[in-house]
Amino acid sequence: MLRRLPVVQLVVLAAVFAWGTIQMDGFASPSSLKAMSVIACLLALASLGQTLVIIIGGLDLAIPGYITVGAVATVVLGGTHGWPLWLVALFVVAVCGAAGALSGAICHYLKVQSLVVTLGMSAVLTGGVLIATKANILGMPPASLGSWTAVMGRTFGLPFPPVVALTVLAVVGTWLFLAHTPAGRRLYATGANPRAAEGLGVRTARVWIGTFAFGAACTGLTGMLIAGFTFGASLSTGDPYFYSGLAAVLVGGTALGTAQGDFLRTVLGALTLTGLTTILAGLGLGEGDTRILYGIAIILVVLAYGRGRRLRDRL
Repeated sequence: MLRRLPVVQLVVLAAVFAWGTIQMDGFASPSSLKAMSVIACLLALASLGQTLVIIIGGLDLAIPGYITVGAVATVVLGGTHGWPLWLVALFVVAVCGAAGALSGAICHYLKVQSLVVTLGMSAVLTGGVLIATKANILGMPPASLGSWTAVMGRTFGLPFPPVVALTVLAVVGTWLFLAHTPAGRRLYATGANPRAAEGLGVRTARVWIGTFAFGAACTGLTGMLIAGFTFGASLSTGDPYFYSGLAAVLVGGTALGTAQGDFLRTVLGALTLTGLTTILAGLGLGEGDTRILYGIAIILVVLAYGRGRRLRDRL
């Protein structure tokens, strides 16, 4: 039951928010909850691709590069050069999707560790942005984009920001895809046992390339939302999501090397980490302390997964 339902994650999330309510005045106020929900949703959306990649047995460390491409394209092309947002989105999907597909193909066909390939791809993307902009990223994203992530924004008259509604749709969409479509079952089968999946007729090369491409495109689009939220972009826009995104996926319960997990768990992990970060900031701790927290969380969760696999092997 614990593998099927995120019971532990819900308990941990409730405990974190109960602690925050006791520890900080105004932690559970409507405005504070809305602000945390926007930050958590951006983190979760930035981790959607990572979730799918981990399910198939890979690891995508190019997340900062995809976010930087999306954010900078929004500011430079959409803000400075006046491109319509839909055209900027197509450009971001094309660039990030191609980079993700290339990473998936190299990993699958050449049997290279995805950690190495995607880390290099992130450097390529960031370097490409640096060359294209000549390190001169000026301007503001289109004003209409800011409404998607406005803390006090409304969705069809309802009192919650559009990015929250977008995240809920993403949770429902990924659940339907993973649990109720043949493509979703092929994705889980590839992560569980690639050789067995090949024997059953699953084209694992398509799964790897398609998953990396889709995840990269989604992350690039999230970079556009992040640019609207921060009212700008830089070459380091994606850096905060390097550790926090991976931590959100792992803390949420999508385990490395087990072909288990879903996007709902990632959202719960993002909410938990956002609550913890808010509490730490309220206690006067800085970004360095937060990175230490993410590192400890990743180590502990990976150790727990390893322990669980050893116990299952004994049984």
